[in-house]
Amino acid sequence: MDTNTVISIVVPLQQDAGLIEEVVTGIDSVLKERYRFFEIVLVDDGSTDGTADAIRPLLKTIQRIRYMLLSKPFGREVALTAGIESAIGDFVVTLDPRSDPFDLIPSMIDCCRKSGGIVHGMAENQLRRRFFREWCGGLFRNYCRKHLGVDLKRGVSDFRVMSRQAVNALLQVREQSRYLRVMTLSLGYQHEFFPYQLKNRKGYRPPPWHSEVVTAVNLLVANTRHPLRIVTAMGVLGAMLNLSYACYVMVVYLLRPTVAEGWTTLSLQSSGMFFLICLILAVLSEYVGAILGEVRTRPLYFIAQELNSSVLLEDTIRSSIVKESVAGEIN
Repeated sequence: MDTNTVISIVVPLQQDAGLIEEVVTGIDSVLKERYRFFEIVLVDDGSTDGTADAIRPLLKTIQRIRYMLLSKPFGREVALTAGIESAIGDFVVTLDPRSDPFDLIPSMIDCCRKSGGIVHGMAENQLRRRFFREWCGGLFRNYCRKHLGVDLKRGVSDFRVMSRQAVNALLQVREQSRYLRVMTLSLGYQHEFFPYQLKNRKGYRPPPWHSEVVTAVNLLVANTRHPLRIVTAMGVLGAMLNLSYACYVMVVYLLRPTVAEGWTTLSLQSSGMFFLICLILAVLSEYVGAILGEVRTRPLYFIAQELNSSVLLEDTIRSSIVKESVAGEIN
């Protein structure tokens, strides 16, 4: 690789004060053996466990660290976006400090350099969930493949490497509901999947099931109209059934001299129609909420504090540039 290539490592933090020293020293030791220019961008998603205090001593001993504290917890996806937006590298690496291995970063960067696109880490030893949760996950991935046009493979994580071209394309997408695993797959470019083994460091915990459900709903609402099309078809079907029932009532009224009161049938018909109406309103409310989030055009995040190492990447680059030529050196 070109010795002048710049590498940016984006690390989202959330209550990770106990891990920060291990993470930063581990990344620094791996990168400084291979690359001349790199930066470690730490994005603190509003931690309250003293993460900032744990980082300050490291800024004095380890170069090329940039620390960003968000004004409140905005979520991992927004924290990653904040780090990616501020990264200056030719290749941008994102990772989970609680589970992703640092020693594979150079291999993934080499793979990304060859493809020129995006390399996605795919964990092979992901924790097995209960049968019903695994089954629902499989259905969701198949749905994404068919209706979102992205192959969301099992085990794909936030451990990825993006070329500068892919990063520039990603930064043009300003959706409020962000899910980078899908957004990066939908950009086009060349995609490679890099298998690896999770490292369960102290503090690692898989996401709870209810957060995955919320993420899945937000993802579908923000990226596809297919659920709305299903509800539209159900609404049309309900309308046709209601019309057919009305025709049936008229035929019975004209052909039979006496008609039973039909309280049970009327009750079933009314409850069925109200069920469809409530379902339609529920889905429409999700889409209205997504539209509201987009039209507000609020910034994705706010930065409360920024800290830097005593020697930054920019300082290192400037020190390598000859500012003046000495007369008489050139024969």
